[in-house]
Amino acid sequence: MEIRTCPIPGDSALARFRDAGEYTHAEAAKAAIPPGGGVGARELARSAMEQPSMTPERAFWLVDLWIRMQGVLLRPLGVRPNTMRSGREQPLPEQGGRLGPYEVFEADGHEVFLGDTDKLLDHRMSFIVAGDTAFIGVVLRTRNQAGDAYWNQLRHNQTRILHESLRRGLTKALEAAGHRA
Repeated sequence: MEIRTCPIPGDSALARFRDAGEYTHAEAAKAAIPPGGGVGARELARSAMEQPSMTPERAFWLVDLWIRMQGVLLRPLGVRPNTMRSGREQPLPEQGGRLGPYEVFEADGHEVFLGDTDKLLDHRMSFIVAGDTAFIGVVLRTRNQAGDAYWNQLRHNQTRILHESLRRGLTKALEAAGHRA
């Protein structure tokens, strides 16, 4: 499966968020969906969010521990706890619900637009299915110097995280639909 960096699709909720003000970072990736793949944006989002990014299965317990620690340590900063756990299947995203650490703002067969706002960041992400192409995109706005410092720790891996999240999500969604990736 070839994953390529691309512009954020212009007709998306993510593009509208990007264009609504200054942003720190905006990026997207895309991959072709095989003919008859039958993958929708909601299943793509759920499949991508079922497993922590770039984490081997044998280390899931460490991620679960870190997520619980983040809930305690970052709650005073207004960061909502992450509901993702390695043993917990993520639900299909629904508008107004949560998917992993994010609030779902919009969810349909074309796009799942989700994100979070806290004292450090405004973070938005979309999973988009348009015809025979799957996209993942992210837009980030830092809110202060602490947000800038946090972003500077993560920015070096952002492209890799996007590509791997799309690869993992599309592979799982295709398998769930009975197709090989």
